[in-house]
Amino acid sequence: MISSDLSRTQETAELAGRPPDRLEKSWREMDLGAWEGRTFAEVAERHPDLLEAIRRGEAVSFGETGETIAEFEERVLDAFERLVDELGGEGHAVVFTHGGVIDAIVGRFFGRVHGRRTFPITTNTALTVLGGEPGRSQGRPRVSHFNDASHLGHDVGATGRFREDGIPIAGLVRHGVTEANKTGRIQGQHCWGLHDEGRHQARLLADWYGSVDRVISSPIRRARETAAVLASANGVTYDERLMEQSFGTWEGVLTSEMSAEDLGILKRIYADGEDLPRGHTGETFAALVARLADFVAQISLDPEERTAIVSHGAAIKAAVAHILGNTTDIQSNLAVSPNTGVTHVAFPPSGPMLIDYAIAPHLELS
Repeated sequence: MISSDLSRTQETAELAGRPPDRLEKSWREMDLGAWEGRTFAEVAERHPDLLEAIRRGEAVSFGETGETIAEFEERVLDAFERLVDELGGEGHAVVFTHGGVIDAIVGRFFGRVHGRRTFPITTNTALTVLGGEPGRSQGRPRVSHFNDASHLGHDVGATGRFREDGIPIAGLVRHGVTEANKTGRIQGQHCWGLHDEGRHQARLLADWYGSVDRVISSPIRRARETAAVLASANGVTYDERLMEQSFGTWEGVLTSEMSAEDLGILKRIYADGEDLPRGHTGETFAALVARLADFVAQISLDPEERTAIVSHGAAIKAAVAHILGNTTDIQSNLAVSPNTGVTHVAFPPSGPMLIDYAIAPHLELS
């Protein structure tokens, strides 16, 4: 249990019932120099030249005597790397810190698009989790959950602000668990339907998520069965662009059943980072991203409606890669959402924005 040494993080930790084991200055928010305590309007009036220089990406100290963005990010990422080394791939830690700190760390994993934000500063008390992924080598951490404020209820933080401004929002839902998921068998575009546990997960999701006005789904059976549980009186519409990545000859196969050649290709893809067609005749991740990008670009949403889009683990990662403008690193930097996990995306005029990722409080309560 670690906390920034500022009072607001210490108080948050204590009120959460998790008093920190140690305080570390390196987890502090950015030093804003003379701008500390001032409103943005005051800063914009007194120092418009400095603000403009910062927007251009120049190495300018905030508030004239504070940190530059590069200095801040170097401090934060150094603290993060030291913690990862301390945990040694097996330990667990909770850090009570600040929005800018989390933004700097997540930005390293998500990447950034010059000129606009593709993900928000996290909501107060929201949880962002970085760690290993079940079923994979621990290795370096990846983002498994982002900006989870579900304990505060629906439509809080950035979600609430977007809804108040009339900006459409959609929830991307991964289907419930299947027998293939449980046994580690590659599914791709083949499917034998939900496991009993998956049907239970879908019912828990529907109870937590509440009423949905519109449901769009992949036509693959496991997604259809999940969508049916969420469906409103308006029913479900299907879109083939939401289908899972095609895994070619690997569909329905366990890795233990693969040939030495296929295992070599698997290593080149998932360990070495080469984007090869899955199963010789399947899709590359780039092709999957292009398919999901086409869906994201063409979808039309009513801001007054709650929309759920039911898809698959790799397909949702591909949609996120497109939204973040990062098609190369997301494969290794982002974990697959848990079954029936929800990822919210807003669609402001500036372009789609990832609000949160892999939110699944209904699974924790089960």
